Amino acid sequence: MVERGRLRYTPAGIEVLDLRLTHASTQHVGTQAQHIELDLQGVAFAEMACKLQYVEAGQTLRLAGFLMPNRRGSRTLKLNITEWIEEPEHGLFQENRS
Repeated sequence: MVERGRLRYTPAGIEVLDLRLTHASTQHVGTQAQHIELDLQGVAFAEMACKLQYVEAGQTLRLAGFLMPNRRGSRTLKLNITEWIEEPEHGLFQENRS
């Protein structure tokens, strides 16, 4: 689920959107299933920030990206969102990924 902040701009004029993400999944390690739940800070830049600014709080999305430090030198991580994965059965964002 997603909770988003306001769209803002870097000093260079690039769009930035800060988000709070809630993740829940079941991961399988060998024959064991482990349920994972966590909250994570996220950030999106440029075109991705513009797309995600219209997501409603609490909406379920499938996102991809990479982990990065929250600030330079910080050990706290956030997810830099680079992709909103298409899920046509949910009627979510449609993107040509060819």
